[in-house]
Amino acid sequence: MKEKIKTALDQSTIERNKKLYNSFFDESVKAYLILQIKFMLICICSLGFAYPWALCMKYRAKYHHTVICGKRLKFIGKAHDLAQHWIWWWILTVITLGIYALFLHVRMEKWTVANVVFEEME
Repeated sequence: MKEKIKTALDQSTIERNKKLYNSFFDESVKAYLILQIKFMLICICSLGFAYPWALCMKYRAKYHHTVICGKRLKFIGKAHDLAQHWIWWWILTVITLGIYALFLHVRMEKWTVANVVFEEME
């Protein structure tokens, strides 16, 4: 039974890709839980007004612990930049009676990806 479990783990794409491509996520569960609690407390205590700042904090930690093909990622986004976009997106959502909300996930992904670089590039 132990051999089957070990074989299954050895064939895991997580382990295989870590070996082949040197791509992995190295944050501990404890640090991740603390980050999630901070994120939620900031959002709740600020009634959501600090959401862009909290999200940037979360992304900064997430990408700092992400390595792709041996290169560590870095999040360079600024909270005030996200807040400007966020306000504009909410205005468009209200004006279009919620239709623009269908595009918000894609807009957020575009903003996030545009603000992630390899650490040695900056």
